[in-house]
Amino acid sequence: VAELHTRAFPYHCRRHRIFFDTGEVCAGGYKVFRVGSMEEARGSGIAWADSQARTGTLLVAPNVLENEYLRVEMQPNGTFDLTDKRLGRTFAGLNYFEDRGEHGDYWINRRPMFDQVFTSQGCHARLWTEEAGPLQATLVSEVTMLLPRRGNKERQRRGDDVAELTLRTAVMLRAGTEQVDVVVHFDNRIEDHYLRVLFPTGLSGATHADAGGHFGVDHRAIRPQGPTDDAVWPDMATLPHDRFVDVSDGEAGIAFLNEGLMEYEVMDNTERTVALSLLRCVRNWVCTEMRVGSDWPSQKGGQALGEHEIRYAIRPHADDWKAAGIPLAADLFNTPLRPVQTRAHEGSLPGKKASLFSIDNNTLRFSALKCAEGRDSVIVRLYNPTDKAQQGVVCFRASITQAWETNLNEQRLNQLAVRDGHAVEVSAGPHKIVTIEAAHA
Repeated sequence: VAELHTRAFPYHCRRHRIFFDTGEVCAGGYKVFRVGSMEEARGSGIAWADSQARTGTLLVAPNVLENEYLRVEMQPNGTFDLTDKRLGRTFAGLNYFEDRGEHGDYWINRRPMFDQVFTSQGCHARLWTEEAGPLQATLVSEVTMLLPRRGNKERQRRGDDVAELTLRTAVMLRAGTEQVDVVVHFDNRIEDHYLRVLFPTGLSGATHADAGGHFGVDHRAIRPQGPTDDAVWPDMATLPHDRFVDVSDGEAGIAFLNEGLMEYEVMDNTERTVALSLLRCVRNWVCTEMRVGSDWPSQKGGQALGEHEIRYAIRPHADDWKAAGIPLAADLFNTPLRPVQTRAHEGSLPGKKASLFSIDNNTLRFSALKCAEGRDSVIVRLYNPTDKAQQGVVCFRASITQAWETNLNEQRLNQLAVRDGHAVEVSAGPHKIVTIEAAHA
C-alpha cells in the first residue's frame, strides 16, 4: 500500500480460490453472483444457494478421474486412457511427446539425414493430484526427456551434447463436461528440434480429417496428396488448422480443440495417430532465393527458447464433427467465461442476468461484432461451416430500427426485415459468410 505523504508498507490479505457451479450463462451476456461468508449471509437475510449442495469428488482413484460422460486413467509413463462412457469406447495411450531433429528454416521443414527421434513413451513420469473436488479435479504428470542440445547441420545429424526437457502436463476434468482439458508447461532450452504431442485414436476406418479453417471446415485426406505418388515431401506432410482437428470413422470420432496451435498431422497408420505441433525450432537463415542465404547464429528467435504454456482439449463424440457441434465447442474453448470481480454498486445493466446478443442456431458460427466503419451502427459477421443451408435469428437486447446485409467491406447489399424491434432473420448458404449491419434506436 502506498500513500502520498508516507512510506509504502506491506498489507497482508487472505486470498481464496472458490469453485462454484454457475449454471447456464446467457449467450453474449452476463450473470451476477454474490460471494461472501456464511456468517454474513445469516446476518443479512439474503437468500444464498447451498454451498454444500455438491459432495464427493471426481477423483475416484489415485490415478483416475471420472464424471457423467468420461473416465480418465493416467498411466505410469504420463499418457492417459480416455473412455467415453456413452460409446463404451476407450482411446488408449493419449498424450505422449515426440521430439526429432529440425534443419529447416522459417518456410520449410527439413529433417536431418541421420535423425534421432525420441518419445516419452519409455519415460517414468512423476504423478500427483493437484485438485480433487466435486466440480473439478486435476491430475498432473511430469516427464523428463534427455535430448540433444542442438543439431549438427554440417553432418546432417543431431549433436552429442544433451540437455533435459521437462514437460509438465495437467489433465483436468470438470463435472458435466464432455471433454478433458490439458495444459502443458515446459522451459525449452533445446535448439534445432521439432516437438509434437501425439494421440493414437484407434480409428482405423477413418480416411479423412476435418480441420477448422478460414470461415469453414477443411475436409482433407489422411494420406498426403501430391500431383503424383512420388511428389509428396514427407517432411512437409503437416497441414494447417484453426482451433480444432477432428478424426471420425462415421460411427465415433475424437476432436482436438486447441488455443493457438497451427499445425497438425494425421498419420497414415492403423492407429490414425494425430500429431499436434508444439514447437519447430530453427536457425535464423534468411534468403531471397534458395541458392543464396544469410545465416545469423546469434539471432535465436526462431529457436523458441524459454517458458511455454500450451492449452488444448480432447473431446470424443459419436457420429461426425457436424453432429457433435465441434466448431461451437472449439469456439467455447477459445473464449471461456470471463469472471469480473467488483464491489456492490449501482449500475446500468438490468437484473442479475441478461443476454445482450444471441444467435438461435448453433451451427451458424459467430465471427465478429464491431462498430461499423463511418456509420453509427453495429456489424455482426457469421458464417456457415457446413455443406447445407442454415437459417437463424440474431437477437439484440437493444432496440434496432433497420438492418442490412453487407459485404466484407461493409457496403450495403440489401435491407433485412427487423422483427419485434430486436431480431433479424438470416439465411446462410453452404460455406457462406454473412455480414449484418444493424442500426440501433
